[in-house]
Amino acid sequence: MARRPSRRGGRAAEPVRVESGVGVLELVPDRARPGGRLLLIDGLAHGYVDLDDPTHLELDYVARIGAALEVLVPRGAEADVLHLGGGAFSLPRFLASTRPGVRQTAVERSGAVVKLAERHLRLRRSERLRVLQADGAAIVAGAPDDTYDLVLGDAFVGTETPAPMATAAFAAEVARVLRPGGRYLLNVVDQPPWPFAAEQAGFLLGAFGHALAFGGRDVMRGRHAGNVLLLASDAALPRDALARRLAGGAHPAEVVPAARFADAA
Repeated sequence: MARRPSRRGGRAAEPVRVESGVGVLELVPDRARPGGRLLLIDGLAHGYVDLDDPTHLELDYVARIGAALEVLVPRGAEADVLHLGGGAFSLPRFLASTRPGVRQTAVERSGAVVKLAERHLRLRRSERLRVLQADGAAIVAGAPDDTYDLVLGDAFVGTETPAPMATAAFAAEVARVLRPGGRYLLNVVDQPPWPFAAEQAGFLLGAFGHALAFGGRDVMRGRHAGNVLLLASDAALPRDALARRLAGGAHPAEVVPAARFADAA
């Protein structure tokens, strides 16, 4: 979930609107990019894809995750990745396009969201991209130990992480299903004084031992609300490499110790 990007001039395809059990789903064409589609759920941005270019990551926090993946999952590498939350499925499409050796499982609780992505956003299942309509916490609980190299947590109910995925016990479960040295990247939305981000940072430090946070500079410096990305592992994290990669581009980010948030609790 993120703020809605601006619309600019030009012609675009017709929007799509679907009533669903999770709210009103809307696909809004981007007049600035012929292939661009913004997914709204009850008016909140929950994803964006460019049908013509799966490597284009429009939303700021998704672009920052994409930049971090350049360090965490080098191109040409093989890995097993679990996505908790599908939305517009921009990150699964990005990884499938840039890292064909990666095996992915994407979990989305809403069948309507999955169907919308398959019909209108060119989501394609394959041997290397499984799509499950299921509860993410249940999928993690049922997974064997040491199954994944990376877990991406980007599930929301409105602007909040689903309660079953926001506990210390769930953080420990994610640690269990990750292989040694695996990483958990969690997206949360919060505002100063960061009560939720602080709680989650504490859970991740307790479950993993190593954790960083990154996001827009104004967010990291406590100037306004936004997306806080928390990265955790049982091994030391490549902070310097991440900082270099995230410093540039259209959506520069700052990397800080997650303890900065945990200490604010």
